[in-house]
Amino acid sequence: TSGQRCTACSRIITHRAARGEFTEMLVERAKTLRLGDGLDPQTEMGPVVSETQLQRIHEYVEVGRGEGARLLTGGRRATDGALGRGSFYAPTIFDNVRPGMRIEQEEIFGPVADLIEARDLEEAAQILNGTQYGLSASVFTRDVNTAMRAIDEINTGIVYINHGTIGAEVHLPFGGTKNTGNGHREGGEQVLDAFSEWKAVYIDYSGRLQRAQIDKE
Repeated sequence: TSGQRCTACSRIITHRAARGEFTEMLVERAKTLRLGDGLDPQTEMGPVVSETQLQRIHEYVEVGRGEGARLLTGGRRATDGALGRGSFYAPTIFDNVRPGMRIEQEEIFGPVADLIEARDLEEAAQILNGTQYGLSASVFTRDVNTAMRAIDEINTGIVYINHGTIGAEVHLPFGGTKNTGNGHREGGEQVLDAFSEWKAVYIDYSGRLQRAQIDKE
């Protein structure tokens, strides 16, 4: 989806012990992603929605550079071959991103990911919760206790464990916290609440006088 899905993961918070190996693997994978026509089954990443959005993405990349983040790959328009005829942006990864940077706080809606280091789960949750948005988050761990603590501490409407931020939207309540969404859940049984209002109705068909009516008479 080129980072344009509302649940796209734009911030990647890693434990400092895994940072080096993870960063190397992520950058290598980003460099080998196959860009092209979104209707082609061989394509792994399609174009962004418009030329205007492409320019907006690049402006954010320049903001990240200006804020001191380190560009590891991407940061440019993809123009190789037929890509030059469309609005393609190279998969972009920033390192040395600090909480509070604009590229960490604001929604870019493009193929841009920020790498942020955390000492432990508490700091990771604090960083994750430190924005005005709260739609979805993924936690990857082999420890069930860590997973359950993360579920408790993360302030988002959807939490995935050992899975990317896509896949639960169809049959589960979909929506976020804070400034994400409209306060309702747009999925599952709760979807009815998003498009309707509850009205409580009580009807007595017995024809008998109720206590309140007797007291009045």
